[in-house]
Amino acid sequence: MEQIKNIILNRKNYKITETAYKHLSDFLNYVNRLLKNEEKFSDIEIQMSVLFDMELEHKKETIITSEILNEAIKVMKENQKIKYKQQFYGYDKFQKKTKIKRNRKKLERDKSHNILGGVCAGIAQKLGVDPILIRILFIFFALFRGLFIPVYIILWIVIPSDEHSKNIRKTASL
Repeated sequence: MEQIKNIILNRKNYKITETAYKHLSDFLNYVNRLLKNEEKFSDIEIQMSVLFDMELEHKKETIITSEILNEAIKVMKENQKIKYKQQFYGYDKFQKKTKIKRNRKKLERDKSHNILGGVCAGIAQKLGVDPILIRILFIFFALFRGLFIPVYIILWIVIPSDEHSKNIRKTASL
């Protein structure tokens, strides 16, 4: 037999099973971290309370079970566009496991936006920034550290052109 806990949500008392309580706690902690706004979080609590009342009345129950909680979370996810995934949150830990997104673009000289070889445009495309910013940095370092002029020339030689990869793609498709 599972332990029953009492909680207060939106100034109402609810009885909830221990498993459902842990799951609810994980969900509300996640939403609180996601929103970072007390007023919006209060709205979420009100909506959860209304959903609990509807589910308890529909199922003719007095205790919130995991099934009732899952139904309420499902509705909240659909209505609020909350991307909550239970498997990312353990019951004992409130830490989020994140996946690191890596930029998979190849470093190529961008011939369509080039001024002098397309090195800065290619680096900017790889980093996802404006090419003008990279050009300004290269000019700044070239003026104060003369080493960057040979580095630019070496990069111009070493980094392949995007025209080369386009030609390879065209011949591969033929």
